[in-house]
Amino acid sequence: MTKEQQDWLRLHLTSGLGRVGLIRLMEAFGSVSAILAASADAWRQKAGIRPAVAAALPAPHDPQLLQTTQLFDELGVTIITLWDQQHYPDALRSIYDPPALLYVLGTLPKQQAFAVVGARRASPSGRRLTTEICAELAARNITVVSGLARGIDSAAHQGALETGRTVAVLGCGIDVVYPPENADLAQNIIGQGAILSEYPPGTPPLAGHFPGRNRIISGLAKGVLIVEAAERSGSLLTADFALEQGREVFAVPGPVYSKT
Repeated sequence: MTKEQQDWLRLHLTSGLGRVGLIRLMEAFGSVSAILAASADAWRQKAGIRPAVAAALPAPHDPQLLQTTQLFDELGVTIITLWDQQHYPDALRSIYDPPALLYVLGTLPKQQAFAVVGARRASPSGRRLTTEICAELAARNITVVSGLARGIDSAAHQGALETGRTVAVLGCGIDVVYPPENADLAQNIIGQGAILSEYPPGTPPLAGHFPGRNRIISGLAKGVLIVEAAERSGSLLTADFALEQGREVFAVPGPVYSKT
């Protein structure tokens, strides 16, 4: 990790400081180094950050910070911020509420992306169709984006890996693999694309994190395909985000291999 990335990690590990707070601080001070050099009183006056939050900023030699920095160096994690004009995805930057920063394992492809999500308890035909579609998309130099979940998401990544690149967006920390049975799949994705998360390291896969994950999935893509989604599912929430973001939405509601 670069010194700037280490500074961002330190800032992001501040308890109570979320996306909006990070953006306010950058608007007020212009750089992460200037933010860290500023006093708690300056945080309050210029960015409206409460003193209790400023006081939670980890010290430069905080044990958790040092441990996480070492882990990220070992894993090869990089941090991309909203203010990084070269590496931050343009499509994601254009949405209403883009992440302030992204933790990334692997390399984010530059080509256009298409998202594919769906049921965790998918039918065999749904998984088969998803694999075939995603292999075809990836073969045409289109990155397949999904959420590393069981069922359709896993099939989407697996199909894309057959012929090209894929990106998995997590609803937990970049150092947490969920579901755990997808650990090998995650490693394969890192080799042919990237895994990313907006959540601080160590964040567990809580239910409340997945709507935020879903807006990133649709935000990265030109369009979204929903396969066998249940009513009130996270996949349909992704479709809602996609429509709000001006993306096209497609659906496979049921079996397509049947002759009738």
